Amino acid sequence: MNKTNGCEQMERQNENSVYVNMMVDALKRKKQILLFLLEKTKQQESLLKDEEMDPDEFTKTIEEKGDQIDEINQMDEGFDTLFKHVEREIMANKMAYKEQIQQMQQLIGEVSELGIQIQALEHQNSGHFKIYLANQRKNIRDFNISNKTVSSYYQNMAEAHKPDQSYFFNQTK
Repeated sequence: MNKTNGCEQMERQNENSVYVNMMVDALKRKKQILLFLLEKTKQQESLLKDEEMDPDEFTKTIEEKGDQIDEINQMDEGFDTLFKHVEREIMANKMAYKEQIQQMQQLIGEVSELGIQIQALEHQNSGHFKIYLANQRKNIRDFNISNKTVSSYYQNMAEAHKPDQSYFFNQTK
């Protein structure tokens, strides 16, 4: 019985070690995704600062970021599930997982820093986007005013001109 208990415990430790390594890998992947998101957010910033911004390109970056954010959310759920599964084992045997714990702590710090950078840039982009929208509204308003002015001019000209009269006809004959 003692031999069986020892085998089960070693099997459980190996299984938990695999889970801990999966958690490290998940954090590495999350870091890579956040680096991608940071680059896309910088790309959005340059698009928003461009007077001739291509709305399709801007939309494309939003969609690309959305896909990656969805992946991060799924990874976070998986990470939490794994952590709940191995938390007791890690706490009970910290020395056995020392290297992975240190690696995870470092990665969590890097991931947090990237998240802060992205959040700050997103906040700036939000301001740039509000300016862009205000300019677009002004352009639309100016266009509508110009359209109304031109339409009004042509309507006035059409009403002022009578088909049986010519502007150049001399009525004093």
